[in-house]
Amino acid sequence: MNKAAIYHRPESEYAYLYTADELRLRIRTAKNDIQSISVIAGDPYNWQNGTWQKSANVVMKKTLVTETHQYWQASLTAPFNRLNYGFILTDSLGDSIFYGDQGFETLTSSSNDDSGLMGANNYFKMPYFQEIDRFKAPEWVKKTVWYQIFPERFANGDTSNDPSETLPWRSGDHPTAESFYGGDLQGIIKHLDHFSQLGINGLYLTPIFKAPTNHKYDTQDYFEIDPHFGTKEDFKLLVEKAHAAGIRVMLDAVFNHIGDQSPQWQDVIANGRQSKYADWFHIRDFPVRYTPTDNFEYTADANYDTFAFTPHMPKLNTANPEVQDYLIDIATYWIKEFDIDGWRLDVANEVDHHFWKKFRAATTAIKPDIYILGEIWTSAQSWLQGDEFSAVMNYAFTGSIVDFFAKQQISPSQMVHKLNAQLMLNRDQTNQVMFNLLDSHDAPRILTVANNNKAIVKQMYT
Repeated sequence: MNKAAIYHRPESEYAYLYTADELRLRIRTAKNDIQSISVIAGDPYNWQNGTWQKSANVVMKKTLVTETHQYWQASLTAPFNRLNYGFILTDSLGDSIFYGDQGFETLTSSSNDDSGLMGANNYFKMPYFQEIDRFKAPEWVKKTVWYQIFPERFANGDTSNDPSETLPWRSGDHPTAESFYGGDLQGIIKHLDHFSQLGINGLYLTPIFKAPTNHKYDTQDYFEIDPHFGTKEDFKLLVEKAHAAGIRVMLDAVFNHIGDQSPQWQDVIANGRQSKYADWFHIRDFPVRYTPTDNFEYTADANYDTFAFTPHMPKLNTANPEVQDYLIDIATYWIKEFDIDGWRLDVANEVDHHFWKKFRAATTAIKPDIYILGEIWTSAQSWLQGDEFSAVMNYAFTGSIVDFFAKQQISPSQMVHKLNAQLMLNRDQTNQVMFNLLDSHDAPRILTVANNNKAIVKQMYT
């Protein structure tokens, strides 16, 4: 028996409330090593004649398998909402062990006798089924098919708000951040029927707030729609018409950084250390400065933290209570005034957990079933405990799909193993609302990746 591969962690994705009274347990073992596992469980206060009494012996089911591990699962309930539990594992030779909070203990192989294991400290515990701590996913997201829109590129529905140097719509162009084609909110409104025909019931819009570039990730004013996209009345109409058509709307929150044209950063440039916004940013010394380089993007001598070495996006200090209040006011404003259904959180892993907890509390207080989606490209368990995000953009899923279907770099079994490993990182209710995508504005289009293999492209179109 490979004891080193056996793993369980209480109050995690290995032991969590799925519903108010259902505890789901997982345990990991080495692949092809264990023949059976059962869970012995009972109320921690159920003692008779000085002996703790178990009340359940549940056989676990084999679930997902990866290249190296097998996962098992069982569901338990408890009449008084608390449980002691441990695992009896039997290998292919018939040898059995008990696994609990204090590690492994040997069992008599012939009888699987667990009578000597009744000490309360030997068991994992769910001290109480706390409903307030249960991870709650928005039910509507489970059936949502999302359509991502980069508003400046999608459709030009109102030429009167076009930028002064709007380019003609054509394929093959290689635009910069300052190339404008006139896409706007009216263009999205005019295509709502088309979304419904496609079976789309969720729209994710990249930033729509006032900003100098076409991508709008360098926000100048979070409380204003960019005038090239339209007005607040246009956006309110978009949300109302989308809701009438059964379509939810999610906006992009860029709270890790702000644009260098924002009044807050401009005040720091003008007043240095005396600026009332000096502590809003991560600045090493004053005055703030950077030296432009040939590509105008990267600089080695900026004395303030930025997003991705981009000097035009100074990093916000979200540990500052004033910054927290400012950003939460933004988040709640667009929910209260426009009834948006979700926030996609840009560069979410570079913002502190303390702020995201406050963000969730504030937004769910207004709209309990709001979808909070973090942009995190790697494993994200620390953000997915139920007190921060609903889900993350599932780029690990993307990578496995692209590697198999588009690049043909892995086998079918390798793809399945990778997907299974990702599923076992999270609770079931988290997996049910993950934002699974094939590509995005931050990733090459899957057909572009597959283009080197004409057979794959042909399969995708037939």
